[in-house]
Amino acid sequence: MDSFSYQSLIDQWPIQAYSWSVEQPRGTVIIAHGMAEHALRYTRLIGHLNAAGLSVLAMDHRAHGRTSGPAGLGDFGAAGWDALVADIDPLVERAGAAGLPVILLAHSMGAAAAQQYVPEHGAKLAALVLSGTTLRNPGQPIPDYNGAFESRTGYEWLSRDPAEVDAYVSDPLCGFEGQEVINGMDRTDPRRVDPLLLARIPAALPVLLIAGDADPVNDNLQGLRYLKQCWRSAGVLSIDSRYYPGGRHEMFNETNRDEVTRDLCNWIVTTVFSETSGESVHFLQ
Repeated sequence: MDSFSYQSLIDQWPIQAYSWSVEQPRGTVIIAHGMAEHALRYTRLIGHLNAAGLSVLAMDHRAHGRTSGPAGLGDFGAAGWDALVADIDPLVERAGAAGLPVILLAHSMGAAAAQQYVPEHGAKLAALVLSGTTLRNPGQPIPDYNGAFESRTGYEWLSRDPAEVDAYVSDPLCGFEGQEVINGMDRTDPRRVDPLLLARIPAALPVLLIAGDADPVNDNLQGLRYLKQCWRSAGVLSIDSRYYPGGRHEMFNETNRDEVTRDLCNWIVTTVFSETSGESVHFLQ
């Protein structure tokens, strides 16, 4: 892993980023992480992506990880949520400069940012993967995420694996609930359901939705059905899904994470690299 930083195009805020390169890569995956976490939580997944011949770039979003906001974790700064969305583009441009396919893999908050990003910049991507995401109408209430689960830590909604929940709780860069994050990310932003904006998503962009059917974020998959409906009505032709029974919010940290990771890697290879259609990737043990 190499670390580097770049300046936001919006307000020149320094963004911490990371690179995991492979020799002779077939493409690059960019990871946009979720709220109140950070990019280095994905190192296990990144190892499997590297084994599939994919280099990886990831950033700590503003107000997260080692990209602290002006007042610390949770503070987006004056530029706000739209700057966080814009901060994705320099990494996409950096990856695209190599002339190889670029895949955006976005989870939760990162997936909300990706939904806003792709109408303007989707032509730069070879594929889009949205994990732990949803779509809501403006004004629709946000559920109590942990309400349906045991409450040993309050974060049981993330995974059925207690060790993964404990790792999240013990990570000093996870679990904060900064008011700026809550206010800055409008999880019912009307732009994400605007037909005129959605119509700008490239029709041929392959999309994969990854989710557990017990993830409270997607409201028993209703939010994902609505997302599919809106995007298909806007002309997006290829929307695949992998939904896992009993899975909660972080499918890459779930009890069946090996299955999920294998499905992801195989989908990327068979969807993006058509000359290898039907190929199964090597999976690390």
